[in-house]
Amino acid sequence: MTSLVLNIPGRPPVPLQGPDGTWTLGRSSQNDLVIPDGSLSRHHARLDLRDGIPYLEDLGSLNGTFINGQRIALPHLLREGDEVRLGQISLQLGSPSRGPRVQIQAAGDATASAGVIVVPLDQVRATPDRRKDAPETLRLREVVQEIQGLALELLEDSPPEHLLSHLLDRLWTLLKPSRAAVLLTDARGGLQTVASRGPEGDQPILLARRLVEAALERRESVLFNVLDDSQGLASPSLAQSGVTSALVTPLEHLGLVKGLLYLDAKPPRRAFDEEDLRLASTLAHLATAKLEQARMREEAQARRKVDQELDLARHIQQGLLPGFPPGIQGFEVHGSNLPSRQVSGDLFGWWPRADGHWLFCIADVSGKGLGPGLLMASLLATVEAWTERDLGTDALAFGLSRALALHTDGRRFVTAVLALLDPSTGRMTCTNAGHNPAFLLRASGEVVPLASHGLPLALLPGQPYGVTTLQLEPGDLLACYTDGITETTNEQGDEFGEEALKSFLLSHRSQPMLAIDARLMETLDTYSQGLPYQDDRTLLLLRRDPT
Repeated sequence: MTSLVLNIPGRPPVPLQGPDGTWTLGRSSQNDLVIPDGSLSRHHARLDLRDGIPYLEDLGSLNGTFINGQRIALPHLLREGDEVRLGQISLQLGSPSRGPRVQIQAAGDATASAGVIVVPLDQVRATPDRRKDAPETLRLREVVQEIQGLALELLEDSPPEHLLSHLLDRLWTLLKPSRAAVLLTDARGGLQTVASRGPEGDQPILLARRLVEAALERRESVLFNVLDDSQGLASPSLAQSGVTSALVTPLEHLGLVKGLLYLDAKPPRRAFDEEDLRLASTLAHLATAKLEQARMREEAQARRKVDQELDLARHIQQGLLPGFPPGIQGFEVHGSNLPSRQVSGDLFGWWPRADGHWLFCIADVSGKGLGPGLLMASLLATVEAWTERDLGTDALAFGLSRALALHTDGRRFVTAVLALLDPSTGRMTCTNAGHNPAFLLRASGEVVPLASHGLPLALLPGQPYGVTTLQLEPGDLLACYTDGITETTNEQGDEFGEEALKSFLLSHRSQPMLAIDARLMETLDTYSQGLPYQDDRTLLLLRRDPT
């Protein structure tokens, strides 16, 4: 399969480009394919193309992902025509519609020519003979022809300077001014001349401040007679130059002023009239619309490039996080990370040690965006490199704090929980470096919070950390999380809070790990009433199997 489309009810077919690619589906706006239906989880499923072969994988959704009526969890081969259901939404993978074919009829099958007007192309483009027309008709044809010419230029992808220069050329032909100029505003709010026309060696055009303010600030088109300038719009040098009238119109589109157009007239050219002003304003508006379109296209391209780079960073970062949970005899492990932006500052992970112990970590880098994401990647690499040092969690936190401080400027720090498990005995040691309190939920219903043992990593390097020793009994659940979960807010600005999280975990502690995660995210979505979450949500769960 090299050309595929995904058919989603209520929207055009979605093409799946290239031999390889990944698309996430769900209710969240962070998905590649957003399906706003209440039966879907925020991040419901993932579709992968590998060498042109599609695979569908459920992402721990609450209502499940089904292929031909069978619920799936692991990546499952998807064939064209398979019936796919995400929650209550049915999808289908297929080939793109190619539309009707086009055939050339034989000469004898041609339709009758009655009523058909045939005009050679050179006659269509030829300039009409104007000697037989009245002056008003000639004027109208000139205007239409110049507007058509400018409209064709608007379709071309030409630099703004070329477009504005052509605008002056057309106005020069139509209105026959003595001088003309186009000025654009710069980043500092000043005016820069980008095109001008006039006699060789003529005096510079001096624009009165009030005239500039009328165009740029009040968005007014102004036509005035220099000999009867009651408002003082003309400069003294303008009156001395022999100019009889002048007009200024803003380069404006949808309320945005990008500059101004200036024209003036000298005898024997008659003074400008209101029709001239309207024509100049119309052409200026057309040109400005093109300039604004070009600006928006450049901004969209820049945003698209940034988004592509952030998407690449997100994919790389997600690849750094662990995939399927490890198989630890007698224990279940689950971890998930839901970034509020493309790149997350949260992390979780687990690493086996040579002595048979397992190291677990959850951390939250201060701030948002690419910087915290890079520091998160650095922390992951450091933790993995130090796994074989057989350090206790307090010594490991001490070393990480000093190492991270070398790569920060004092404005970044990391909160973290480090836990070291001996699976053979269930004994665990934990160090909390300024992080939210982890919860140990006993099978008996008791909740043991694991409070902080010191400052966040890299905040004041050189400070020692404490350690807590725990014994995980059968059925006990250790839950670590980041503040993106507890600080989820509703429309009133109230946070979800640690007590609500504790109550949720108590009532769901015996459910499957994926179900705990999925139902927690659904609970947070319900609590936030659809508001976008402002921070990353990361969860790390460790449970000892019941006996």
